Amino acid sequence: MAEAAPLLSTWRRWIIVPALAWGGILLFLAFPVQTPVLSLSLGDLGCVLASVAIAVIAYGRKKRDIVSLCVPLFALFIFIFPLEARPGLAMDLIYAATLTALVIRLEKYFPE
Repeated sequence: MAEAAPLLSTWRRWIIVPALAWGGILLFLAFPVQTPVLSLSLGDLGCVLASVAIAVIAYGRKKRDIVSLCVPLFALFIFIFPLEARPGLAMDLIYAATLTALVIRLEKYFPE
């Protein structure tokens, strides 16, 4: 029974990515304010933090997934330094869904 606790902690580590992304969006819907950090909304901030979390998880694997490692770079260009208009709720939803699919792909095809 002592071996089950580390297995569960590594097995459930991926859940933090969708929790950060979707949790940030839900917080934004409840409290539509911008954070003082780079004037990001809470949904944007949740997606950026989830991007960093998936990169950290991918870096800890034996086989590293280049797509998961580059996700913070995508978040940088989409949310921190956007080329056109600031991203809105639709972009947050699409990005969170993409992160969720990417973390499932990471768990399925790049095991520890």
